[in-house]
Amino acid sequence: MGSRPQTATQSANLRLISPKKRPKVAIVVPAFNEERNIEKVLADISELRNAQTGWEILPIIVNDGSTDRTEWVLNRIADRYGAKVISLPLNLGIGRAVQAGFRLAVQLGADVTLQLDGDGQHPAGQIPTIVAPILANEADVAVGSRYMSGAGGNVSSKWRQAGTWFFSKLLAVLVGVEITDATSGFRAFSFEAADFVARYYPDDYPEVEAYVPLARRGFKIREFPVTMRARIQGRSSITPFRSIYYMVKVAFATLINVIRIVPQRRRRDG
Repeated sequence: MGSRPQTATQSANLRLISPKKRPKVAIVVPAFNEERNIEKVLADISELRNAQTGWEILPIIVNDGSTDRTEWVLNRIADRYGAKVISLPLNLGIGRAVQAGFRLAVQLGADVTLQLDGDGQHPAGQIPTIVAPILANEADVAVGSRYMSGAGGNVSSKWRQAGTWFFSKLLAVLVGVEITDATSGFRAFSFEAADFVARYYPDDYPEVEAYVPLARRGFKIREFPVTMRARIQGRSSITPFRSIYYMVKVAFATLINVIRIVPQRRRRDG
């Protein structure tokens, strides 16, 4: 369940930060027990910063109550990579972790905010593919797809592919969002879309659920082919049983989001 909508008065009192000539790109990395992966992810982002000198790149790492040495690693390396770190007191889940990062990105006036998984599955070199359409005003939400023509790299398990197909069809029927990779967490958001996510974002499995309120508020959602890769270290928690549970739970939550009260879209000043 997402955050409670703000009142009209609260909305009116918030002055949104105007964009700069040099676009600011915030990269939100939710991390839970990623002590072996997180520095490699930051090094990957650093390579992107060297290649994209026309952008101001701001990594935001959200340590989601990790029980391993993730926080220790971040305290040691964050300054070296120019990263801001948010350490949550306990594990709140992917939805709350991403939302915390997006709130900071909005406060900092990021022109584009995107999520990059802390396990290394999303190569930073693919970020321009989903950021460029946002900067060109071709989309409010740009989705990196593993299944479009031209995509490459790691393809998820058959169980996850089946779930992705099901959710893609469900979203097309419910809100007219037609994308091939409904479960992709590799997405970029415009300032206004990021501001919306910062105020309203589902908790447990937000990749699918979030499309419903975004579509209801008129955000333009498009997808683009990207290359993904397997985790650098560790393994996914998705099992066949969890896949079935995931499909039932998220399908129900997605249906609820069709009628749930959601915040209004806010225009950016300047």
